[in-house]
Amino acid sequence: MPAPHLSVSTLSLRPRNKSMSQLKKIQQAVPNRSKRNLRKNQSPLLASVTLDTSNTMLVQEDIFNEPSRERLDFTGAKWVRFFTQKDDFLKSLIAIVNNSPTLRRIIEDKTNMVVGDGFIPMKGKSNTLLTTSMKGEVITDNSLNEIEQVISSVNLHSQNLQEVMASLAFDYDAFGNCFAEICRGRVGNQPFTYIYHVPVYNIGIRKAGADQIIKSVGIYDNWEEVPLTTDGSYYEKEGFKEVPIYPEFKDFEDGTQRSIIHVKQYAAGYFYFGLPEWIGAKMWAEIEYRIQRFNTSKFENGFMPSGLLQFFGSMTQTEAKALVDGIESKFSGMGNNHKLFVQVLRDEKLKANWIPTSKENEGEFLNLQNLAASAIVVANRWSKSLAGFATSGQLGTNQQIRQEMEYLQNTVIKPRQNLLLSKIINPFLQEIGVYNPAFKDVTFGISNTLPVSFMGDIKVEDNLSTNEKREILGYAPIEIEQPTPTNEPTNTTE
Repeated sequence: MPAPHLSVSTLSLRPRNKSMSQLKKIQQAVPNRSKRNLRKNQSPLLASVTLDTSNTMLVQEDIFNEPSRERLDFTGAKWVRFFTQKDDFLKSLIAIVNNSPTLRRIIEDKTNMVVGDGFIPMKGKSNTLLTTSMKGEVITDNSLNEIEQVISSVNLHSQNLQEVMASLAFDYDAFGNCFAEICRGRVGNQPFTYIYHVPVYNIGIRKAGADQIIKSVGIYDNWEEVPLTTDGSYYEKEGFKEVPIYPEFKDFEDGTQRSIIHVKQYAAGYFYFGLPEWIGAKMWAEIEYRIQRFNTSKFENGFMPSGLLQFFGSMTQTEAKALVDGIESKFSGMGNNHKLFVQVLRDEKLKANWIPTSKENEGEFLNLQNLAASAIVVANRWSKSLAGFATSGQLGTNQQIRQEMEYLQNTVIKPRQNLLLSKIINPFLQEIGVYNPAFKDVTFGISNTLPVSFMGDIKVEDNLSTNEKREILGYAPIEIEQPTPTNEPTNTTE
């Protein structure tokens, strides 16, 4: 297991002339508050950094605090959520991802590109980490059928390996964290190994010990009812389970062994969970959603009549109704707008008083919406053209799109592919290889094909015959008359 990222120095702050037993006696002799201060000042490691408004210019609601080690010790909490028990922060991320069209589009595009066109099974070591290592040999023998059969159904949900990886890649980009559970066991004498995607909102991470190593996580679908100070055993009958971090496995009553893999995006000051790379545009993504909601509300509640037509004079109820019905039939409905309204009256008291109402037709917050979309694209390290926005003054060509796709493939997509392959997919294959010879020393790569090819740059007239072009259009081929040979001698130059 790699060493965890730490935000403070690992140098010991304990007094040199005090042994551990002496220090413990001192801690037992001081009041509770002094104990906490002593622990805070002499702890060589901190689980996370706590920010507040006293040491930053950020406002309180823009600070996403993970509980510090001191706070966990003080409250007696055994589990760390993302970041509160009620998941307020995580729920806000979910709402933004589901309601910001720009952000949703980019995350879906990233997910599709990370999954690629499919897996490439190779014999030998994975080449996802060391570029200087020997590349594995692509498998083409009879074991390929066995491999394809196994990865076509990798859990009891009948998901294939590509579907599981797509869910993991989505969570990684949307929330900065993804969790994969590996389950192994036997049915009779037949061993099996399954892999599941576990949603982030089902996870609570067990508080790390003095060694600062995270050893297990809790999986449950209703954390709001579980006190974070308990070990969760009371809720096991309702589905709660504590699963160790891979490569450790734990035996369960159903006869299975389970382990979980956590992949997170590094974020300064955070230890248990990561943050998505687009977190810097969180408020912009909220604005994009709020603009939609504002305009929808105005659309539903902001209708107004085009004007107010008033008649003055004495009319019976029947005459008034006939007049209103006549005006409505002449001046309302399709094709009756902008007609001329004329009155010829004998009595000035019967004149109509017309009061037009003013309406603003400018788009609401159009500039703000454009700024929000641009900020979301930048925070995701994406391209505006690939996010669905036309670039002013540029028509755009296949070559431009290919160049952007290639850049993003190398700087954004491939690092994610390598991470998920090395951390999750290939370890899963190794577990299968323990009992299945077809997976012995097998690793997967990912096939990547750019959506935009060179086909658009090829001239059809220079490369296709008439019947080939008709075939593409769905028409039957035609017989092309061959030139009739003649018996006339050809002219030759002596």
